[in-house]
Amino acid sequence: MTNTPVTIEFSSSKPDCMSLQLAKSGSPAILDGSDPAAIVEAGRLLRQGLIVVIPTDTGYAIAADLFHPTAVDRVYDIKQRDAALRLPVHLPTAADLPLVASDVPAIAWRLIAKFWPGPLSLVLPARNSVPRSVTGGRGTVAIRVPNGRVCLQLLQFLGEPVTGTSANLSGQPGALTAAEAIAQLGTTVDAILVDDTAVVHRVASTVAGLKDGTLTILREGVLSGDTLRAAMAPRVAVQTQLIASRNRR
Repeated sequence: MTNTPVTIEFSSSKPDCMSLQLAKSGSPAILDGSDPAAIVEAGRLLRQGLIVVIPTDTGYAIAADLFHPTAVDRVYDIKQRDAALRLPVHLPTAADLPLVASDVPAIAWRLIAKFWPGPLSLVLPARNSVPRSVTGGRGTVAIRVPNGRVCLQLLQFLGEPVTGTSANLSGQPGALTAAEAIAQLGTTVDAILVDDTAVVHRVASTVAGLKDGTLTILREGVLSGDTLRAAMAPRVAVQTQLIASRNRR
């Protein structure tokens, strides 16, 4: 798939919540995030097992119903992603953690209180109900509550977790605008919920794992290691073991 420029135009008429029109045919539905009806439509599509690209504070993400096996498989296909890699998960609120995590240590709650909603993903033990395809067979899941009015309204309307992997082909830079997402993903997704103003960070979230009282930084993104160390109790060990680029997700 070639990364050809894509033009997005606002339509002067709004016959329904799809208030944007793509300047090409055969394109995904384009939903204007400033329209509450568009957020409801995005939620309806996700509940049907379809794929919606959504705006978050760190870039656009490919959202699918976490518990819809066919939708999750499509996300891997769309991204051309190795099935051994976990799919990040987005939650509506921190109170929804029990839906996907089997154990949340006190250290995690300390970080959650300070950085959620926001650019911190925590790798925690997954509940048995989380599909193996989401965990990559590792038994853990990377979770965050993203920031941004539109994505939070969508997630809270939906009331359930979705996939949160970045809207790009594997190995390519994450999409920071709707046009960039379309250029990479084209017609492989069903809809795009547009709010470019939501992307206040231009790098990925920081990913950290928790085990045996130690916080391990797996990917340094928006939040630096020093920032996380400053937020932790002095007795908590913080180490860095980078396994992923902050620009590719």
